[in-house]
Parts: sequence; structure tokens; C-alpha cells
Amino acid sequence: MRNNILIIGGAVFLAYVLGSRANRPTSAPRAETLRHQAERLWNDPKARKEREKHRAARRKEAEKLAKKLKKSARSTAKTTAKKAEKTIKKTVDRLGR
Repeated sequence: MRNNILIIGGAVFLAYVLGSRANRPTSAPRAETLRHQAERLWNDPKARKEREKHRAARRKEAEKLAKKLKKSARSTAKTTAKKAEKTIKKTVDRLGR
């Protein structure tokens, strides 16, 4: 009698576990839906406008930075040239004495 109750209890437990797992979605269809959601979001016209707006803002900032660096490079080059001229004049004066 005891063995029969254990067998029936085991069968009920096994049926419960298998039945509860049957309703769970597998990972493949879920990944497929995530991929489709990502594609929809990427191709959404509002998202495209936002990406273009941010891209234009980054481009504008890059142009400003390039101008600033160009100006800085020119002033550094002028300063270095003046220092080099002074050094050359000092060296010529020392050799000329």
C-alpha cells in the first residue's frame, strides 16, 4: 500500500512538473520577437529623425573642435617659430663674439 502511494505521488509530481513546463515559451521565439522589435525600432521614422538630429549635432561639435584645434596649432606654431628665432639669434651672437 505504501509503495502504491509513493508511485502515485511520484506520477502526480512528474505530471505537475511536465505540465508547468509545457506552458513556458522557448527561448528561440522570444529571441526572434526581440530581433523584430529591435528592427522595428531601428526603422521607425521618429527614431531615424532622432538619430539624424544627434548625428548632425555631433558633426557640428566636431567642426567647432576642428576649428579650435586649428587655431591653437597655428598659435603654437607661431610661438615656437619666435622662440626658435630668438635661440638662433643668441647662438649667432655667441659664435660671432
